[in-house]
Amino acid sequence: MSGTLLELFVASVAFVGIHMAMSSNPIRTPMLARLGRNSFRLVYSLITAVLLTWMITAYIHAPTLDVFEANIPMKHVSFTAMGLACFFIVFGYTTSKPMAVGKQVKGVKTHAHGVLKITRHPIMWGTALFALCHMLASGHVAALIFFGAIAFLAIAGAIHIDYNKRRNEKGDWDDFMQATSFVPLVAIIKGRTRVERGEYKWWQMALTAALYVALLMSHEPIIGRHIILLPF
Repeated sequence: MSGTLLELFVASVAFVGIHMAMSSNPIRTPMLARLGRNSFRLVYSLITAVLLTWMITAYIHAPTLDVFEANIPMKHVSFTAMGLACFFIVFGYTTSKPMAVGKQVKGVKTHAHGVLKITRHPIMWGTALFALCHMLASGHVAALIFFGAIAFLAIAGAIHIDYNKRRNEKGDWDDFMQATSFVPLVAIIKGRTRVERGEYKWWQMALTAALYVALLMSHEPIIGRHIILLPF
């Protein structure tokens, strides 16, 4: 099975499945009680790292079977949307958020700020966009399986976070959800919130640009494909 699309599919299903299983209350709760929070996170991280390594290795060695040809307009869409993915990822990691691991919002009416006014799940959307961009620009079965699994896990993970927060924190999380949105820009368009001047820092924009350029520059050495000078 090594070096086949079947191996990649199995690895991808295992990667997504273990995330969903270990995040579900029937499995997570008894494991937390038995291991403790820190040990649980360590076990979770180790299993995730092993499965992700397997998944990447399987993708590298999987045969390419074209489903569609990525034309120039599709590659330009991917090229541009990657900038938005970098924006969500950088601002998501550098903005304090109540959905962070181990962070509670009990007894406090949470105020959405910065990128959280665009979406309460910026890192998840950034990851999903990253995956979708590569699916669009590649067009072969291996990419659709590999990056499709990542995109699915990102969106499913965001939905799961909302479900758990509403279940465990009730009113506080409901207040936060009203000030932001799951789908980017919906809360702003509907007038539930508005962007204030100074919410987006210059250093966050600089980090976004740096990440974007770094990804472009490293694409050829790592992937073997130059993408900076695309024809029109």
